[in-house]
Amino acid sequence: MVAYRADIDGLRAIAVLPVVLYHAGVPEITGGFLGVDVFFVISGFLITSIVATEVAAGRFSLLSFYERRARRILPALTVVVLSTLVVGWFFLVPTEYRDLGQSTLATALFLSNIYFKSEIDYFSPAAEFAPLLHTWSLAVEEQFYLFFPPMLAAIFAWRGRSAVLWAVIGLTVLSLAAAAVLLPIKPGWVFYLIFFRAWELGVGALLALSTFSAPRHVLPREVIGVAGLLAILVPVFLYDANTPFPGLAAVPPVFGTAAIIYVGSSSLGSIVNRLLAHRFLVWIGLISYSLYLWHWPILAFVLIGMAHVALPLNVGLIAVAVSVVIAWVSYRFIERPFRIRSRFRFTRKAIFSLSAAMLFAMVLTGSVLHFTSGMPSRLTPIAAAISAVTDDQNPDRKKCFGRQPKDGLCPIGSAVTASEPVDFLFWGDSHAEAMRYGVDRAARTTEKSGLFVGTNACPPIRDIRRTPESLRCTALKNSVMAFLEDRADIQLVVLAARWSFVVEGSRYRRESGSPFRLEWSGDKRARPDGDDNASLFEAGLRSTVLEILASGREVVILGPIPEVGWSVPNVLARYEMGIRFFEPPRLTAADFRRRAGATEEILLRVATANSGVRYLPLSDVFCADGECSIRDEDGLPLYVDDDHISRSAAEQWLSERFSEIWMAQAE
Repeated sequence: MVAYRADIDGLRAIAVLPVVLYHAGVPEITGGFLGVDVFFVISGFLITSIVATEVAAGRFSLLSFYERRARRILPALTVVVLSTLVVGWFFLVPTEYRDLGQSTLATALFLSNIYFKSEIDYFSPAAEFAPLLHTWSLAVEEQFYLFFPPMLAAIFAWRGRSAVLWAVIGLTVLSLAAAAVLLPIKPGWVFYLIFFRAWELGVGALLALSTFSAPRHVLPREVIGVAGLLAILVPVFLYDANTPFPGLAAVPPVFGTAAIIYVGSSSLGSIVNRLLAHRFLVWIGLISYSLYLWHWPILAFVLIGMAHVALPLNVGLIAVAVSVVIAWVSYRFIERPFRIRSRFRFTRKAIFSLSAAMLFAMVLTGSVLHFTSGMPSRLTPIAAAISAVTDDQNPDRKKCFGRQPKDGLCPIGSAVTASEPVDFLFWGDSHAEAMRYGVDRAARTTEKSGLFVGTNACPPIRDIRRTPESLRCTALKNSVMAFLEDRADIQLVVLAARWSFVVEGSRYRRESGSPFRLEWSGDKRARPDGDDNASLFEAGLRSTVLEILASGREVVILGPIPEVGWSVPNVLARYEMGIRFFEPPRLTAADFRRRAGATEEILLRVATANSGVRYLPLSDVFCADGECSIRDEDGLPLYVDDDHISRSAAEQWLSERFSEIWMAQAE
């Protein structure tokens, strides 16, 4: 058995505390998410140490290994998941409860990293309301446990310890290289999937397999220990949601963790190892698994109840304190009783039977919530109707959104196929996609045909780009301009986007997520004097419009939709359910002007400065007599979230205004 090291429990505290404080919204802990990477190194080291020791002694058993993993992981995880489901019954609207059921099913199958890779960007606003999002890291570890110990044992029996070492080196280098190369292209893959995270576990495994002992002299041990701690802590304060992560940015905390474990292997260690062995840090380390499990659902439900994704600091810290108390109870009365094996405790047979029962309960519950669409019968009819607006989106969204012109664009209006001659191109981002059925209806009424092109967070403006750059967005913009060169039939280009977000750069009201920071990507000679978003936006929009006009086409710019700043259907439905921690704030015309006034001035200025360009405002359709509508005449939301209008709103509220797109042409 591997000797117990108190400093590694202290290192677990260094891993979990930044994660918890980051999620609680402590402003200085902007890179706390890297605590998970510290956990991965620790896990790789400990698991490999145990397996390698047992294999070398000829007593390794997969059955015993998985029994220990089941004792360690499943009891607390099951209690957290089932508790989350119980609270969700009272707090969550059907779509949220359905999603919770799906993530429960994925958690039980240890596939939640794959599920969340497909559904949620970890740094997106939606992530704040997924109570089981944090289980992605458990899935990565469980997938590691499934393939690594058998592989290690097989190679060890075949070629010995040196072959195992070289195999792990090869996999670690390959994984890191793949993560570094694919991060700009597939950031979701690199963040969530085991292959691109395996190198972090591999570094810990290599540490366990190596035969290098810690330096005998004090000075190098102290330097390595302090450097390792700084390599973890400095990025905690320097990194943020805009840092390309994990990839190469994860190298400092990963190797810093390895350095601390390395020098701690000496009986003397370093001052860092002695600090980590302090009883408080050890105590936090002992409850770290339960703390990690409990803190996120607690914070998520507070966020959901307040409809606020940037918690006041005092609320966040209170939630953390509650999480610590519950974590200690969980450790003392759930984790420890299952982990201790004796004749008076749970036997192997009992553990495997209980594990099967726990997983079956999660699978069954998750499946029921999926197939019942989140049990809308829990809600009153009006609450259910309000909540259902969340799903009032374009049914062909996945088919049409994010497509390159070479893949064939979706026709709108009277167009039948993408290859037939059309009158216009509708180009934009997710706001444009939300308007698509309204434009489609207006085009059919006026017997116009067109094509739609757009992708998420990608305004139709050349010469500027979001930082860090989205290669997908850049490629789409270039391909659209090339497409227009080949399509002489298209005489009009309609532009639409979440303009206000691009100009202001900041999220609105209760919305979280990374800001929209711009940089100039066009000809340096045409670079505007100002570096602020507004200056870059205006210069980029002007150059884009001029490029389109130069090809003999006209341009119509659609104005911004009023942003609400909180999920309209979810908050209003929850209010009907009795979750009334706050009164849903109004959206006034003055609110809209403060948010979008500068944006509308830029759009109007660009339009009036160029013949052949028209600006079509949309805000007055929503805002009148000092108020901006967020519900229709039946009391149903006009939005599917905090800023995207519903399909019904696009068709019923905006189609008449969209008909004006072609008025000047008709004249």
